[in-house]
Formats: sequence, C-alpha cells, structure tokens
Amino acid sequence: MLGKTSPNRFAAIHVGSEQVSVHIVEYTTIQDIKVVEMASRHVALGEETFKTGRISFAAVGEICELLKGYRRMFAEHGVRDYRLVATTAIREAENQQYIIDQIQVKTGFIVEVCDMPQEIFIKYAALFKTVQDRNLLEAENAILFVDISSGGLGITLYKDGELKYQQNIHIGVLRIKEGFAQYQRDSAHFQQALAEYIYSVIEPVQQALNKQDIRYLVLSGTETRLLLTMLGQENPGKLSLVSLADFYKLYDQVKLLNLPQIVQNFGFSEQKAEMVLPTIILYKQILNLTTVGQILIPDTQLIDGITLLHIGEKTKQEWLLALENQTLSLARGIGCKYQYDPSHAASVEKLSLSLFDRLTRIHGLGKRERLLLQAAAILHDIGKFVSLRSHYFYSYRLIRSSDILGFSEAGKNIMANIALYHSKGVPANTDPNLQGLTPKQRVIIAKLAAIIRLADALDRTHRQKINSYEIALKGDELFITVTTQEDYSLEEWTFLDKATFFEDVFGIAAILRRRAG
Repeated sequence: MLGKTSPNRFAAIHVGSEQVSVHIVEYTTIQDIKVVEMASRHVALGEETFKTGRISFAAVGEICELLKGYRRMFAEHGVRDYRLVATTAIREAENQQYIIDQIQVKTGFIVEVCDMPQEIFIKYAALFKTVQDRNLLEAENAILFVDISSGGLGITLYKDGELKYQQNIHIGVLRIKEGFAQYQRDSAHFQQALAEYIYSVIEPVQQALNKQDIRYLVLSGTETRLLLTMLGQENPGKLSLVSLADFYKLYDQVKLLNLPQIVQNFGFSEQKAEMVLPTIILYKQILNLTTVGQILIPDTQLIDGITLLHIGEKTKQEWLLALENQTLSLARGIGCKYQYDPSHAASVEKLSLSLFDRLTRIHGLGKRERLLLQAAAILHDIGKFVSLRSHYFYSYRLIRSSDILGFSEAGKNIMANIALYHSKGVPANTDPNLQGLTPKQRVIIAKLAAIIRLADALDRTHRQKINSYEIALKGDELFITVTTQEDYSLEEWTFLDKATFFEDVFGIAAILRRRAG
C-alpha cells in the first residue's frame, strides 16, 4: 500500500506600505493548503515614501529585525522555499536599491520588488480563486474586481470566462491622503475637493464600464477592513456581503463627520481615522461609474496570491492556465479596440507558437517567454490603427501604454519590442528602445522577434493561404514545408528577407518549402 505524499512547505512574506506579513503553509495541491503559522507587524513605510520619497535606515533596521524573527520561524518549521515581495513603499522609494541590499546583507533574504501591474495580478489571482471557489462565476454574472492599495487602484472586469477591461491607476488611499497638506485636510471644503479630485482621475474609466450591468463589485485592499468595521461586519476568513443601501447609509453618515468625530464614533486611532474619508469617497466614486448589484469583500490579501501562484506553478495546476487564458482574452480585447485583423493575428499566433515549440532545445526559453510571444503575436499589428506607414512603432507605443493583467512593466517592454522588430528590422544595441533593458532581456527580444518575423512572413498577404504546414529541425537547418493552392510568391520573398535575422540569432538556416495543395 502506497503512503500519502508528504506535504511541502512554503513561506510568503509581503513588505507593504503599512505592514509586514508572513504566512507559512504546507501543501500537496492548490486545493490542499494549510496555514501553519502567520504573523504581521504594522510599519509606516508608505507615509515616509509619499512624504519624503525615501525610507529611513531606521525603518529599514526595524524591518530587518522583524525579518530576522521570520527567519528563525522558518528554521523552526523547516521552511526552505520562500518568496519575499515588496510593493508600493519600497518600489517607489528613491533609495530602493540600498534598502534591498541592506535587507539581503543583514537577513539573507532576497527581495523581489513588485511593480504595480504585478501587484494587481497577484491580488487578482487570489480574488479570482476565492470567487471561483464560491461558485459565483456563472455566465450571466459580470464581476468588477477593484483592488485599492496604499499607492494604486486596479480595476478589472470579468465576464464569460474573459477579461473585458483592465486599468491600473496611481491613486491609492494613502497616496490620496498624503497628496493633501494638513491644512487642506482640515478645511471645511476638503470633502468636496477630495470627491472632485478622485472623480477627475477615475472618470475616464466610466466610458468602458457605463454600459456594463455588474452583478458583483469585489472590493479588496487594506482599507476594506475599515469599511467592514464601520458596518459591524468583521468576519475574518469569510466573504462579506454589503448591500448598496447599507453602504450609502454609511457614506451619508461619514461625509458629515470631522476627524475627531470619526475617532469617537468608530473607535479608530487618529491614523486610521484619517484614511476613512478618502476610502469611502473613493468607493462611492467607483460605484458611480456603473450599475452594481452587490458588494463583496473577501478576506483575501496579496500574500494569499503569492502563495497560490507559487503553489500553482510548483504543482502545475490547470488553474494557472485559466489565468493565462484570461490574460490572452484581454490582449485580444485590446486588439479589437485598435481594430486589428483577428484572422491574421490568429495565424501569426499559431505559427509563432509552433515554431517556438519546435525550437525548444535551440532557444532555451520557457513558459513565460512563450506567453510573451503569444501576446505579442496577437498585438503585433495594432499600430496600424494610428499609422500604416510606421505601424510597428505605434504597436510598440500602444502595448507599452496598455494595462495587460498578468504582465509586468518589464514583460510589456519585451512584448512591445517584439512587436516593434517584427517589421522594422533587426534590433541594434544603440536603439533607444532597448536602453534600460538587461543583456538577457535583449537576447530574449531578439529570439522572439526572429520567430515572429518568420510567422508574419508566412501570412504576408493577410489571406491565410496555408492549408497545412510541417516544421522539422535537422542539424543546422529549420525546414518549414507549407501546403497551399494559391500563389505564394510574396510570402516566399518576404520569408527570404526575414530568414537572415533568424540565422543571425540562432545560427540556423530557415528554409521554406512549398507543396501544392
């Protein structure tokens, strides 16, 4: 009789703007996760960053002492596998690199600084799993996920298994508060000015959402606990439901209160009370953007997303594939927005992935790079919406300026450069678009651009002339044999031109053969 598989152990640490948290879990699958220990400590990193642009070394010393305690906790539980993620406060600190170095020197922990798109995705992964586990993903349910952190706001619309819209905005609650001087916050006009300021920032989102009938508004972020406390609905570990009537009643009450009254009425510290007005006005303005049926507030944090994504990757869960498909659905939605040619994009996507998979032992890249190639193939021509003559340049610009859930800023930069070089020509080290990229990232761009150039050449006329194709790698030659019944001359000539760069990158000659259909 076979014994049960021993559970693995993993620790997630989040260094946020207002607290440092750790979860130690044991798991066998993503459905079998048990928290064995957790801890958190309040910190005031966000206020330092937003006020001064830096984090003091006194605060860094405090974090290091805390992390040393977590390190001892790891030893007690036999934890070797961990991920330490830092978000807004450290991300935006001018002395970020020195902070990371000090933490590594003093504690041995390697810090992963997470940019805003990554942060929003990590939280979304946990929120999506929570809603999915509670069977709230019926086809008729449009769900608006709104994550509000200290420094950012992520808005994600989900419906019918796809992401219909996604936008990240630098307007977190703590950032809003610190954006006003003390005398402004004490003014009798502060509530109105705050509402107008928030509306001016998020108003462009309304155009994308005002025709949507949202069944659930899923709110997440540290400040959601304030809302539940004021409503008397604190349920740790639960999914809280808030009616619109209860929310608006609370809003009407809070907007008339000054800071001492908020402290007295709700028993908050002055520090927490200062967050109440920006929080509730921000929620109110979000509700003004669209029609919402009910508000859901899960007890879900970024640290839960860190844990789920790590375990999903380690155990190769299909759940991760569902997230990837949502990411790609968002990319196709962006393509539609810019009136792309879906048939050509699908052809280039399919051919690019076939080439990537056949060349695995040659390119040495992994799943993440494959996903970057796939999204770049979908979006490579969207620049034609702006200019036919320089479409590759505008594809680059549009991809860089779009929010695509699941891709970091670095990932979008790689994707944008792939789109740029699919048509423009070979990337030179002096190209300004490559400045700031690491040598490794430049090589990834060259490899993926070389692949997509061949795939694009095979559908140069945008008429999908290929009936079928075979790809064979023999020695130093890559043979692509296509079956077609049409004149394929333009594709053949374009392929010959693009194959030169492919050979420069991989040291392999790409040879196109045509077979009559």
